Amino acid sequence: MSTVEGEKKFTVDTSYTNFYTGGDVAWSNDGQYIYCMNGNAVNLVEIVTGLVKRMYGLNANINTEGDKAFSEEDEDVIYSFALAPRSDYLLTAHRSSLLRLWHLEDGKVKKLWKSQHKGPIVKVAFNPDCRLVCSSGGDSSLRIWDYENSRCLAAFKDFSGPSYLVHFHPNAFKTEIFAAGSDNSIYCWNFHTKELICKMSGHISQVTGFCFANRDSDCEFMASVGRDKVLIIWRLNGTQEKVIPIYDELEGAFYANEREVIVAGTKGDIKLVKLKSGKISLLNESRGEYEIKHLLRNDVTQQLAAVTVDHNILIFERYAENQSLNCIKQLIGFNDEILDITFLGESERFLAMATNSKHIKLYDCEKGMNCKIIPGHTDTVMCLSTPGLSNMLLSAGKDFAIILWQLNIEECTLHCMAKNVSSHTAAIGCISFAYECSKTFASVCQSGILKVWNLKEIEQKGGEFQFNIKHAAIAHDKEVNCVTYSPNNKIIATASQDKLAKLWSAETFTSLGILRGHSRGVWCVRFSPVDQIAVTSSSDCSLRIWSLANLSCLKRLEHTSTVLKAEFLHHGRHIISTSSDGLLKLWSIKTSTCIQTMEGHDDRVWSLAMPSSSKMHFFSAAADSKLIKWRDITEEVKNTEIDNRQQQLLQEQSLQNLLNESKNTKKAFILALKLGKPKVSYKIINEYIRKRDYSGMEEIVSALDTDQRRALLDHAKMWITNSRYSQASNLILKYLLAEMLVDPGLQRSLNSANLVEVLTPYTQRHFKRLTALKTDLNYLDFLVQNI
Repeated sequence: MSTVEGEKKFTVDTSYTNFYTGGDVAWSNDGQYIYCMNGNAVNLVEIVTGLVKRMYGLNANINTEGDKAFSEEDEDVIYSFALAPRSDYLLTAHRSSLLRLWHLEDGKVKKLWKSQHKGPIVKVAFNPDCRLVCSSGGDSSLRIWDYENSRCLAAFKDFSGPSYLVHFHPNAFKTEIFAAGSDNSIYCWNFHTKELICKMSGHISQVTGFCFANRDSDCEFMASVGRDKVLIIWRLNGTQEKVIPIYDELEGAFYANEREVIVAGTKGDIKLVKLKSGKISLLNESRGEYEIKHLLRNDVTQQLAAVTVDHNILIFERYAENQSLNCIKQLIGFNDEILDITFLGESERFLAMATNSKHIKLYDCEKGMNCKIIPGHTDTVMCLSTPGLSNMLLSAGKDFAIILWQLNIEECTLHCMAKNVSSHTAAIGCISFAYECSKTFASVCQSGILKVWNLKEIEQKGGEFQFNIKHAAIAHDKEVNCVTYSPNNKIIATASQDKLAKLWSAETFTSLGILRGHSRGVWCVRFSPVDQIAVTSSSDCSLRIWSLANLSCLKRLEHTSTVLKAEFLHHGRHIISTSSDGLLKLWSIKTSTCIQTMEGHDDRVWSLAMPSSSKMHFFSAAADSKLIKWRDITEEVKNTEIDNRQQQLLQEQSLQNLLNESKNTKKAFILALKLGKPKVSYKIINEYIRKRDYSGMEEIVSALDTDQRRALLDHAKMWITNSRYSQASNLILKYLLAEMLVDPGLQRSLNSANLVEVLTPYTQRHFKRLTALKTDLNYLDFLVQNI
């Protein structure tokens, strides 16, 4: 991150990124963390904040000594993982057919062994006392492993596989293991005797989950669910106890108690089933907003977690008898491409986000970025807009619809106040409220049409609005990328792929002028909040600042790639721009220089959410699915510089005091090295040379630590460039090189290879000069003797 001294600076405060891309999910015993798969790593996600606290995998730069099976360049993708019941260990199954046992506390691999499966490993599981693990392979086989002794205890191949559901008996003293086969049956083996105990056949479709009634030694019952829309209660000897129709494809089940089972349907419904009467109660209302893929339960917190098909994790609060579930947290595991973001609410507490989805995501910035998914559109939402500090939000997208939302702060959700399903005939690329006005807005679409709308509240229906169109015109020949209002709401500006930005009268809707000069499409146009200027960003890798008085280009600021977004900051004194290479740049309008280049994104940065002037942060969102919060550290940097300067002045004064005291030469020398004072350190060394006290000089050098020797070496490099100081430099190099020859670690720390390359030319020059001087002295001595 490059910066200019004395100017405004930002740094990454928090980065929210994808942490779940599908596959296994596990819940820690204390209920505070979720483990989930993300390619070739398993992420540890804190539920309260939604941030990744640790990664387990080869791409997490974790020490895996002795692992030679895969080179560092290869991505050993994780196919499955399991969390030990005591949350001490994590077992991962990789594409290379390796099984790795991770110690959770230090993140290191404790065991590594080959699975011996002929195909990929699709499921792994721990037994209750964490001494054994089971691996299920794509070759339709199960293997039981004693990982402490590196032994395979049993291998089962007499069933129809592969099995994506594997569970040991919940009691640690039992030797049974259960697995769901691809023939819709559940198999039970005794892995001690290696015999098949029973085969439970009852489902006519894929078994998606089964669970046990309790963990006692006398556990008798098991419940299973599947896509055949039934719940079956089994005795563990293989006989059916009861079949209950649920009328919904099921994805998971848990015993609430011995008399009740909780099941999750594919359509998002979680139901409570009373086993005695068969009565079914709905615990939540999903309204078809999401589809459940996995259902988890935490015994300590008595909470449920539903994992959706869209890679989101929903946490439901503690449930009780005849009580509905309340979703207290939504973790967004995968955002895909983030297209637009904006602050929402009078205190800017909420952040609305449009991703490559038909749903809007609403984040609560004050409650750990808790998220609510808002349905309403039928196709991808492309753009959002708010009228300053307000609870109203406009959204539009590829379904040609514009929706007006009202924020409900208590419920942290959005309510639809008005909807126009046929506002345009093409995908709407941008929408904008008038400046700090919630009664007027403008929209543009891919066909080049600009429309200006009025919002009118319906008196008979309190709180509902209708859209009235004021003006419609063909603004550009190509797709329009941006529309915005001036601070006085008298001018509307549009930017298009036809390389032009146009200004329109917001009152008469006539053209006020055209901003010409870009050689490629214009992505964004913004008005300054204080000056009569505007800024445009373009695919020609430039920003242009324009005068609104004569429509001339005042300044041109260069990027290295397409500039997608630009926003004024700090009362119009600075501009923040984003580009397709993932970089953000902070510009000073006064000096036309780039103050800071901010790195954090890996792909196109589509949007910026700029708060009011009282806030000291902003958000950026990009195609790499990252949402980054940037914090203003200008004052912190200034205070740090002042403190450092004061500390340096005190140390310089201390150095001067030590130099005046002849007994503190050693302390003065070390302090000169710390402060980077080569002239002072030379004077001290030269004083030893003048007194011919070489032993004292060697004693000082030998007492230095590695960092101090590195600083002394830097000083010696500076001395050797001048023949006047070469004697001191050569003496220091003599002592340092002698120690480096017997200490390889010191060679690496002092970068001996670079040392030889830098010093050799100067040493040769001084040697040649001294040799010539010695020759001249000998010749002079010869002349004197002959006279």
